[in-house]
Amino acid sequence: LEDRVFNPILKREAYSVAKRLKSDLNQIFKFARKRKLITYNPVEDVDVPTPPKKNHPAIIEPRDLTELVRAVWGYGQLHQRSLITTQIAMKLSLLIFQRPGEIRQLKKVHYYQKEHCLKFISSKTKQEHIVPLSRQAMELIDSIINLYPESEYIFIGRDGKSYISDNTMNKALERLGFAGKHTVHGSRATARTILDEILNQRVEHIEHQLAHKVKDHNGTAYNRTKFLEQRREMMQAWADYLEGFLESRGEADQ
Repeated sequence: LEDRVFNPILKREAYSVAKRLKSDLNQIFKFARKRKLITYNPVEDVDVPTPPKKNHPAIIEPRDLTELVRAVWGYGQLHQRSLITTQIAMKLSLLIFQRPGEIRQLKKVHYYQKEHCLKFISSKTKQEHIVPLSRQAMELIDSIINLYPESEYIFIGRDGKSYISDNTMNKALERLGFAGKHTVHGSRATARTILDEILNQRVEHIEHQLAHKVKDHNGTAYNRTKFLEQRREMMQAWADYLEGFLESRGEADQ
């Protein structure tokens, strides 16, 4: 079972696929064993390794970011069979620079349209995290929020039920020519660097928006509402900055 089923999956480093497969097969074999259809559960001997930690390549130069933004916004035209949810998720990942899993698993209940923000439990701090949304980010979410009315999730995959897989957006970036240059998680480093060095935003505002624990005079702390208005202004400034790359392309094409 391990050689024929799991090793081919692990060779392509699809660790999450192997983990889900092991869980599903384990339930099947446990059921069969309970019904005395088998005497041994072979999945119990399968060892799915923890994926090795990798650095997340990230673009941190404005010139390279220009190329990235234009490529991501043009992905749907280049790959017309790609899911609209994938296209929107890629754009949103640049606009709000949250952790990839948090973006993929966004639920409709996390979207507070009247408050212009997202609210969800941060996978890192385990506390509620508030993400102020720019005008551009809200337009993206609004464009697909009702695409799958029966689903609780926003970014639905090809099965029409569950959210997109953990490799979907990175594979899209590879198709665009950014393999080894940029990942979805790398967008966090991109935003942190350019917001600080180019847009002159305060580091503590950026760190809170990244849902990092920020050291203050009382020690290390995280406060979901701290600097909220300043972060709201920062997120709009960031979205406008990225949008400027698209507008400059339009002017060049004329």
